Amino acid sequence: VSTQSTGGCIMGNSSHSKLSDVEVKQLKQKSEGKLSEEDIKQAYEQWRKAKKVKTGKGTDKSLTLEEFVEYLTKTKNVERLDAENAFKIFDTDGSGTIEFDEFVMSLLLKNSPTPEQFAGICLTIYDEDGDGFITVAEMKKMGHAKLKASGEFNNRKKVEEMDQTIEHLFAAIDKNKDGKLTRDEIVQAIKLRPELQTLL
Repeated sequence: VSTQSTGGCIMGNSSHSKLSDVEVKQLKQKSEGKLSEEDIKQAYEQWRKAKKVKTGKGTDKSLTLEEFVEYLTKTKNVERLDAENAFKIFDTDGSGTIEFDEFVMSLLLKNSPTPEQFAGICLTIYDEDGDGFITVAEMKKMGHAKLKASGEFNNRKKVEEMDQTIEHLFAAIDKNKDGKLTRDEIVQAIKLRPELQTLL
């Protein structure tokens, strides 16, 4: 993510192999105290592994899609499609890179996203044409892609079950029945039924 959109990356000009106390405190403050210093230091170790940075060699200021995907698929046993979706969520300005401070802030989304944050995640993943809405076709396309990735797409029963689940879920959220899910509809649905997060 470009430094122009974030007001300057905390580690943008860093050439050392460790986080300074100042950097840790800045990130803790940015998270409004929701992340501990230990959380931030652990995130930095994950970052270094993703960048393949060795002690004493310094650090680059951003992760590319391939670096991020390779790290998650090889060390966390994450499917490539899920890794690519995670990258889109963290790369908030769509620049094609993730900076360290944004990598750290992603922990907040992982641990306890607000309904508003979760709605943003849904739009990032499902809204393929970028029109600000999610259609049932877009949700099914993503669902089918996950089945293909797991080798289950040829199982007609699996596909039908997924399609039915998506249709029921969509109907529960689409309050005005216009065939499109808005950010506000998702937010309101999550506030009323927080368990929907596990289905979306």
